Amino acid sequence: MDHDYALRKHDRAAVVAALQTGEYEAIATSSQSALDELVHLAIELGVFEALKLIKVQRDREGIPDELLLRTVAVLPFVEAMGLSAAAGELFKDAAILLELGYSIQQVQEGFNQRHHGDKTDGKTITPCHPEVLRQELARLDLASLDAFRQAVIKQLFARRLVKGKVYAIDGSGLHDRYRLVGLLNVHEERPLWLSWRILDGKASEKGKEASVVQALVGDVIAAGGPQVIEWLLMDALYADGPLLVWLEYQRHIHALVRLPEDRLLYQDLQGLAQAKMLEWQTHSDLRYVAGHKQVRRVSVTMAADLTSWDSFLAAASASGVEHAGLWGALIHSVDAKDPTNTEDWALVSTTPFNSAWAGYCHWRKRWRIENNGFRELKEGWHLERAPWSWTSDTVVAARVTFTLLAFNVAQLAKTTQGRQLTHRGIRRLRRELTATYGPAPVVVFTAEAYAVFHIEEVMALLGLPPTHSLRRGASNGPPPLS
Repeated sequence: MDHDYALRKHDRAAVVAALQTGEYEAIATSSQSALDELVHLAIELGVFEALKLIKVQRDREGIPDELLLRTVAVLPFVEAMGLSAAAGELFKDAAILLELGYSIQQVQEGFNQRHHGDKTDGKTITPCHPEVLRQELARLDLASLDAFRQAVIKQLFARRLVKGKVYAIDGSGLHDRYRLVGLLNVHEERPLWLSWRILDGKASEKGKEASVVQALVGDVIAAGGPQVIEWLLMDALYADGPLLVWLEYQRHIHALVRLPEDRLLYQDLQGLAQAKMLEWQTHSDLRYVAGHKQVRRVSVTMAADLTSWDSFLAAASASGVEHAGLWGALIHSVDAKDPTNTEDWALVSTTPFNSAWAGYCHWRKRWRIENNGFRELKEGWHLERAPWSWTSDTVVAARVTFTLLAFNVAQLAKTTQGRQLTHRGIRRLRRELTATYGPAPVVVFTAEAYAVFHIEEVMALLGLPPTHSLRRGASNGPPPLS
């Protein structure tokens, strides 16, 4: 079996020669699709190149790992529920399979007779059964999977695709078995997942918050450098005094955290407010809760140089910091439609804001990790309903990794930079030369190359040119071949 599965290069001259001698391998007719664009962008972002870092534990040779891993890397882009459904949809697109490195014979006949009797839509599943992909995922070395993730994230920083220096950290359950904790760059136009961990969903995070945060922050700094994070927004679970000191004074990262109500600092802020020693401001605020628009009247007040947090002061002193203090804000929020629906909570920051409203607005960016992050992963990418396996921790880890990286590719595809990178992809001529090739160009593959043609060009090269050309601007007679 041929084991050279390098991506085909664009070589029009070679393909023209192959057509004229009848030695071409395959012809695909399809217009540029969203899947095409996402695959091309993933390639441009180095995802396929980084796959070489993943190690697979094998007892015997089988379908080449490089082919299977490329296939799995593309599967999250397919809008289907579950691994089998996604694979079934992907396997219907022969052009994409050829781009991934499958030969035309493998696309048509598959690799072997395993699961040969299983059928999808009345046809034998080729080139391989979805179970083969699941087995491949179960054999992945987790340390090498992390190296793959880090290499792809590093490319995002190297290409300056990560915008802004504000990040949020949070966790979300995947049923009751796993908990995904991730670090999201919360830029409004392109939220990106830049580090994550999968924890045991039944184990408490109490006492582990600091180590998880430090690991995620360390990942991002290793990928992008010590200056890439300026702010870290965190929920009350991560209100840990020594962690705040580590962020502010050792990593020079400002922290803004929701303050638990049982803390002495929270009670002191309330006492100052009740004594009318703090000035309140009220603003109208529009926010989205579970996808629904909500207008609230938000009153805020603040105080600086707060010291009623013993663990923070002790850790600061141990780090050689004198006169450490915290900034705090109280928030009172009322639903404009239902005045009985109120919320009272507080924020604490390691660096002061000019106003309480500025601190609250900065905190609002953290909600993107819930609305644009976890909610999108579960509802749009089916991460919780279709983990590809509930019996293998390795498969779940791989599903999360490939999906979050695919999420990033999809976010970047919406940007100008992403579109520019997509245009450099394997089939960028489809979009740039539509006037030449028509809306549904023909892609001709040889063993080592591919090229894009108008259908009339293909017929002419095969010796059967049309008598009258329908190409825009072309005169009657055979179309030009160059």
